[in-house]
Amino acid sequence: MCGRGGHEFSWRQVYEYLDLFGTPPDDGLRLLNVAPSTRRGDSVRWTVLPAVMPDEQGRRVLQHMVWPLLPPWMKGELPKFSTANCRSEPGVPFSETVVKKPTFRNAWKRGQRCLVPFSWFYEWDQRSKPKQPWRVMPATEPMLIFAGLWDESTTREGETRRSFTLITTEPNGLLREIGHHRAPVMLTGNQWQTWLTGSPEAAEQLLAPPPEDSLRAEPVSTKVNNPEYQGEDLLEPIELPQGQAGLDL
Repeated sequence: MCGRGGHEFSWRQVYEYLDLFGTPPDDGLRLLNVAPSTRRGDSVRWTVLPAVMPDEQGRRVLQHMVWPLLPPWMKGELPKFSTANCRSEPGVPFSETVVKKPTFRNAWKRGQRCLVPFSWFYEWDQRSKPKQPWRVMPATEPMLIFAGLWDESTTREGETRRSFTLITTEPNGLLREIGHHRAPVMLTGNQWQTWLTGSPEAAEQLLAPPPEDSLRAEPVSTKVNNPEYQGEDLLEPIELPQGQAGLDL
């Protein structure tokens, strides 16, 4: 799955890279450790992140949406079950798997697809004890663009909240090497408009593991396990303990 990530870019970078309509703000977004919204007793710590969707003219526009997806019947409340990711299954058309998922199927049927930029994401090696976190970054591109679905939920007070989920698929070789079994679907520039406005059949063809040369990874401190930790040392690779396998990066 993809349940943690980071953002470090200016809005101008995002607007230029994704060819967005409108004028970018002067500042940017810097969050070194981002997790989906979490419940704390009776309150929620909301995570709101940038996502891209088409406007009525088909132009790409930036929206700010809640992560994870809030099903409409939740009345804008955070579900108790995980909706941060929507899983695709190997060898099965996504249209067949998503129809069995009430949380996501209406968004898919309505063509409510979005692009979600991240600077990196974190994955944990399930084989090590404790599980070793890795920061996974683009090998050459300035940012990662994930395939998402979005939906709207109206709160009991009448406020509309837009929210998104990230679609996951099988890992590529690098993610297998670091001990992980899923990957977010990552899209390249010539795929973005197809995902946003193409037919369901064309969009479905894009749900594939990341290309083998698209990512690089480095082990990072287990301090990232705390979703509230934002220390600069998360950007520094660590040396793995003796005897623990690493990647030749």
